[in-house]
Order: sequence, then structure tokens, then C-alpha cells
Amino acid sequence: AITLEQALELAKERANQIRLSELDIRKAEEEIKRARANILPQVSISYNYTYFGQDLALGTIPNNRHSVVLQLNQAIFNKQVFELIKLANIQRELQNLIKEDVQRTLESQVKDLFYGLLYRKELVKLQEENLNYWEENYRVVSAKFSAGVVPKVELLRAQSQLEQARAQLEQARADYLRALEDFKALLRLDGNVEPEGALEMKEFDLKEEELLRALKEKNSTLRVAKKSVELAQGAVELKRAQNFPTVNGFANYQLFTGKRSPVGDTDWLKGYSFGVSINYLIFDGFSRRAEISVAEIDLLKQRENLLQLEYDLKARLRSTLLSINSLQTQIKAVQSSLEFAKEGLRLSTERYRLGVGSQLELLEARANYNNLLANYYFLLYQYNSSLASLERLTQ
Repeated sequence: AITLEQALELAKERANQIRLSELDIRKAEEEIKRARANILPQVSISYNYTYFGQDLALGTIPNNRHSVVLQLNQAIFNKQVFELIKLANIQRELQNLIKEDVQRTLESQVKDLFYGLLYRKELVKLQEENLNYWEENYRVVSAKFSAGVVPKVELLRAQSQLEQARAQLEQARADYLRALEDFKALLRLDGNVEPEGALEMKEFDLKEEELLRALKEKNSTLRVAKKSVELAQGAVELKRAQNFPTVNGFANYQLFTGKRSPVGDTDWLKGYSFGVSINYLIFDGFSRRAEISVAEIDLLKQRENLLQLEYDLKARLRSTLLSINSLQTQIKAVQSSLEFAKEGLRLSTERYRLGVGSQLELLEARANYNNLLANYYFLLYQYNSSLASLERLTQ
């Protein structure tokens, strides 16, 4: 058996969506390292060998020329690099929020599947009870038919109802097992698993204002959208950084073979050099301006998406609240009707056993009881699922 709490823990550990989000976070961390690499010193070493023929080996140039260069480059000022690092950090924060959002969505999905299993499990129990009832009814009708009390059509009707009950039980079991397979696939479970728990109407008394405040402050989907706007703003700043000059420093240490004089011997010559370079692109055919405009348009789109998302989430929350209040009323009404239907079924069963009631009356009473009980479980499933949706909206 598995409880809802155990299912939620397994989902966090095994679910594919969580693992993919964790990989995206690791990727974002590596992107930060790559961005930071642009402000660290770049050190390289190179070796070169060149052979010069007699026609070219003139003056101080030897026939065999070896050259070794140790080079260091350091970015002194590059606004694009600084903005890229900021953008990489925002991307990592965004991926962490996306993971949280995926986790919240997954929890809601697990709860809905779990409550659906409990609902279908209750339907299986109802159909098993229904089958037992009609098996007992068939024995009663068979005894009456053998005694010549009822006609053969009554026996055939009882037999038909019994076969229908068996078919309904098989259908209920098949629906339950299909839902169970979906649940096991989500949690990556094998073997026999049975949900443990019962559907019930939990108390709910939170006010709409409190829920709207929680949605605005805590909703993970909304926080992802806000961070996406921040990321788009960072992309605009990165494009604008192209308008700034770059300043780089460099230093070289070089060894090479050469002659100090045309008549001297070949020797290793060495020395160093260093300097600063400033680069600024004066005109690029308005390419930078176009890139900035594209980034600004993307920012406007993200802001528009955020605004629409806020309205959508608020509407969904109010709609869920209306559903919860309606379901509470319906559940209470069905609870009172169930007592009446149960007593009506008992009386109809007793009347038919004593020979003062008809089988049609019995069929109607049992069908009414079954439908009410099935509807009661379905309403409880919808109620608990709606509470899970409300919890998802406020987290």
C-alpha cells in the first residue's frame, strides 16, 4: 500500500520532470562559469619552426628558425562580459524557480491521480456490493420460481440483472487498473501497488482576499513569469552593452632563434612586450540598433504574458473557489439523500422477499442507491481535486 505522502515523496525523487529540471540547473551553473571565464586572464603558449632556404636566409635570419611565445591577455573593461555574467546568474535563478514550479505542478498531478484512484477503488467496492446483492436476489427468485410463486420472466429478469452486475464490476476494475498504471508510470513503480486512504470532505474556510494575496506572493508559475521578464530585461542590457568600447591588456614573452649580426652565430634571442588595446565599433550598418530593438520587443512580449497570466490565475482561483463551495453544498445534499435511498432499498428488498413488492420496484431502488453513492464518491473526488488545485494556485 502507498499513502499520498509517500507518493509525493517518490514523485520528488523519481519523476522525469524533476530530473530534467535538475539537469537544466546544472547547465545554467556551467553557463555562469563560461561567462566568468571572459574576465579571467587568458594564457597561451605557442611554438613555431620555419626553415629558410639560402635565398631567404639573409642577414640575421638563420636557416632554422624556432619561435616560442608565451602570451597573456586580460580583459580590463568589457561591459558585454559583465552583462553576460548577470544574465547567466538570472538564468540560474530562473531554472531554480522552474524546478519549483515543476515540482508544484507534479504534486498537484499526483494528488489528482491519487484521489482518482481512491474514487475508482470505491466504485469497485460499490460494484462488488452490487454483485453480492443481485446474487442473493437471484437465489431468492430461483427459490420462488421453483416453488411456483413467480413466473419464469421474473427469473430471467433476475438472471439478466446478475449478468449486468458482473459486467459492471469488470468495467469498474478495468477503469481502476488503467488509472493505477498511469499512476505507477508517473512514479516509476513496478509490482502491485494499492492506494491507502479514503475520500472525505475536509474543512475549508479561507477567504478569497487571503488566497489572492498568497497567489500573488507565492504562486510558482507567476514567479517564473516575473523572472522571465527580468531575464528579458537582462538580454536588452546585454545588447546595449555593444555600444561601449572594450579595453584589453596583453603581455608577451618570446624566445626565437636568430643572429645578432649578419656574421654572428645563431643564438636564442628572448624578450617581452606588453600593452593595452582599446576597441570601439563606430558603424556596423545599424546592426546593433536592430538587435537592441528585437530584444526590447521580446521584453514587451514577456511583460504582456506576465500581465495576462496574473489575470488568468486570479480567474482560475475564483472559479475554483466557486466549485468548492458548490461541491460542499452538493455533497451535503447527497449525504441526506443517501440515508433515504438506503432505507428505501432495505424496505423494497424486504417487501419483495415477503412477496408484496415487485422486482421492478427493487430494480429502481437499487439503481437509485447505486447512482447516489457513485455520485457521492465522484463529488468527493472533485472536491479533493479542487482543493489540490487551490493549493497549487497559492504555492
